[in-house]
Amino acid sequence: MNNATTRAMPLIGIGFAAAGILIPAVAGADHPTLGLQQDGAGAITTLTAITLPKGVGTFGFESQYLSNNEIGDLVLAHFTEEGEQAHSVENVSNLSLNAAYGFTDRLTIGMNLPHVTRAGIREGAHHHEEEGGQTNHDAHEDEVDVADTEHTAAEAPEINYLGSSSGIGDLTIYGQYRFLGDEDSGVHLSALMGVKTPTGKTDDFTNAGQRFESELQPGSGSWDVLAGMAFTRQWSKTSLDSNVLYTFSGDGSQHSNLGDIFNYNIAMSYRYGHDSEHGNGAAYHDHDAPGNSWDAALEINGEWRGYVTVGGIRQTHTGGNLVYLAPSVRFNHSKGWTAYVSLGIPVLENLNGVQSDPKFRLFIGISAGLGNAQ
Repeated sequence: MNNATTRAMPLIGIGFAAAGILIPAVAGADHPTLGLQQDGAGAITTLTAITLPKGVGTFGFESQYLSNNEIGDLVLAHFTEEGEQAHSVENVSNLSLNAAYGFTDRLTIGMNLPHVTRAGIREGAHHHEEEGGQTNHDAHEDEVDVADTEHTAAEAPEINYLGSSSGIGDLTIYGQYRFLGDEDSGVHLSALMGVKTPTGKTDDFTNAGQRFESELQPGSGSWDVLAGMAFTRQWSKTSLDSNVLYTFSGDGSQHSNLGDIFNYNIAMSYRYGHDSEHGNGAAYHDHDAPGNSWDAALEINGEWRGYVTVGGIRQTHTGGNLVYLAPSVRFNHSKGWTAYVSLGIPVLENLNGVQSDPKFRLFIGISAGLGNAQ
């Protein structure tokens, strides 16, 4: 690997949608966030506006783990008795393959392919079929208190332990075009467009041999369109990055629509170690003498999701808004690979109905690159 390649290679896989750009996940804490390849500096989840240099490709693996507070058996049983569908998910893990290529200095094309696992899925046992789908309730807490008094220690609530849902998720293909790159001011703006394809598994089954509902499947079965923008401002070793993305969700498997998604992110990062400065428009740091370095970042990652609908009926216990505060660190090796870790702590939760709210979200990733900047 020559010096030009070495300078261009510190590239990472990131999440754009609660993360940066393009998100194939759904509803609250039951779903992972998409990761994409990008520049080797700055934040982990927030996408930079700086595109890859022409002729440079990059690939990487990212592991995401989401730990949830589980919903109690009494609460699950109560809503099932009321004809509402609520479920508890212990944790979600996601291993994704990310790749990107700089077609020009201003245009990057990339992809994300995840493998998604939801573990410890539980719901209340169904005693009879309810007509008319779910019933909306305005005072869930009062109803749960009443339900608690209706169950005695001798009458333990009946719970279905559904097991785990696991498989290949939906492939996302995206493009990022940088229409502003001012070397003097360090200001960059990019437009983001993409599509999530229905390639994921949609026929996984519970322990009882029944098909998981669409929102618990690894894949959605829908075509989704994504659009957004990213902004970057650089000062020597410091970078401010932010992005927004909106996902227009299409109809998918089992007559479902998993709801639109709006992601908003902002991050501040600083480079330590090797005496280097942020690049002036290329998607890499400019090193006269390449060396190892560390990046520290602090991010705010927000994600709003609309209600899931099934057969046109809105599902009460889906959707809402989550905001994470996420410190992160990344090691950039002079040979052209990078490794990173990011821990997201929820600081704002406004989920609809009753859902498994998150304890924390952990990203761990590694990536490298091929090719020479032209």
